[in-house]
Amino acid sequence: MEASPILELRGITKRFPGVVANDHVDFDLGRGEVHALLGENGAGKSTLMNILYGLYRADEGEIRMKGKPVTFHSARDAIDHGIGMVHQHFMLIPVMTVAENIVLAQEPTQAGVLLDFDAARGLTGGNYISRLPRAPGSRRASRSFSLRHTCGRNS
Repeated sequence: MEASPILELRGITKRFPGVVANDHVDFDLGRGEVHALLGENGAGKSTLMNILYGLYRADEGEIRMKGKPVTFHSARDAIDHGIGMVHQHFMLIPVMTVAENIVLAQEPTQAGVLLDFDAARGLTGGNYISRLPRAPGSRRASRSFSLRHTCGRNS
């Protein structure tokens, strides 16, 4: 028996003047799954994720978490439901590490100012942060690792 999705997008539609960015998009996410949205520029990938993250409101459709309808009026609402988003590279804060960008706005600190990496690991799934590269001049050595943000349209 297959488990129910923990996240469902049903019939998500978003229109902007002169363009339909998302046209009745359906998407399911099961526990432990990782998905990539692929598509050309302008395909609606970022729009769909901005709806999920509470930055845009869908014109039509529904978001469900664990089978229950939810509405996100802000990124804070999405974060409170366990949804985080690392925006496309130009939206990241360049002087911060990947790990610091991932836990941005929820960053646990040591002595009130330094990122508490042990606590941050708990926010991002165990040992994930320890595998991420560090910014030049940061406290830990970087491993050879690249992170590529690739997303696209669900059609």
